[in-house]
Amino acid sequence: MAATRRTKTSDTSWRNVLASPLILVQGSEEYIHSAVTESVKSQLKKDEPDTEIHHLSAAEYQAGELQVLASPSLFGEKKLLVFADMQKMTDAFVTDGLAYLQDPNPDVTFLGLHAGGTRGKRLLDALKKTGQFIEAKPIKSDRDRMEFLQAEFRSARRKIDLDAVRSLADSIGQDLGELAAAASQLIADTEGTISVEIVEKYYGGRVQATAFKVADAALDGQLGSAIALLRHALATGVQPVAITASFALKARQVARIIDAKMAAGQVASALGMAPWQAQRVASTARHWTPVNIAGAIELIARADAEAKGQARDADFAVERMVTKIAGLAKHR
Repeated sequence: MAATRRTKTSDTSWRNVLASPLILVQGSEEYIHSAVTESVKSQLKKDEPDTEIHHLSAAEYQAGELQVLASPSLFGEKKLLVFADMQKMTDAFVTDGLAYLQDPNPDVTFLGLHAGGTRGKRLLDALKKTGQFIEAKPIKSDRDRMEFLQAEFRSARRKIDLDAVRSLADSIGQDLGELAAAASQLIADTEGTISVEIVEKYYGGRVQATAFKVADAALDGQLGSAIALLRHALATGVQPVAITASFALKARQVARIIDAKMAAGQVASALGMAPWQAQRVASTARHWTPVNIAGAIELIARADAEAKGQARDADFAVERMVTKIAGLAKHR
């Protein structure tokens, strides 16, 4: 039988959610919605293989449906009611939901998925007070990505070197589903401690093809590597505007700290990033003077405009930008 648990809203992580009568997941990260749903479903099916599972939309809910769905089953089977789109819930859903919370069926698991906002606030507040509440916050920083990956390997009781975590985070991006899939593949296909060499073996092509890798090479004055990376990136579907956007971000970071007499920790604080990332920027900044980085920023702005339609050949415009910026870095 599913365990019943009431918790404070801040106590429940999506990684340790327990099947219980009332569960609310709120936030815009769809991967967490899916992960919680699959975890709860798996727990219930393991305990009761005949559990009835209903996937429903709160946006299309009509009065009386919850009462019917949550009523005792003819043969006593447990039920899981998954209500998606709660951020668009109907007024009838709010009314029926509040009434249901007064006397929930212990054999039914009510799982609500809310993408964010204040729609249905009274019902949301009531669910948070009486059931498990899981925040589905999207990843917003590189530190979040690394912590997510470290938790994935930790939960699988696998060791991974810090450099390998960084490489994997750089290669995959911010999509939690893709990060989790990459971690799962490495866990399944390898043994022992996962090193950066192993990550490069599996995902090196993706690492080297990213727009940020192109920018890093060019701003470090590595013309040959930058052009090779650029052509590979474009050939694998990276858009020219993504390249110019990456250059703009990196160049602004360099401009903010160039000639600044800061300790490593101060650089990280000034740029709002992890210390290891700040070290990368500080290393790149050594190739630049204030005059040259200003010139690079002008080149990036021009290439960005050309990539967005002012030039017939956006790929050529971006390659010309890469060539000139790498040249500026080399000739301080």
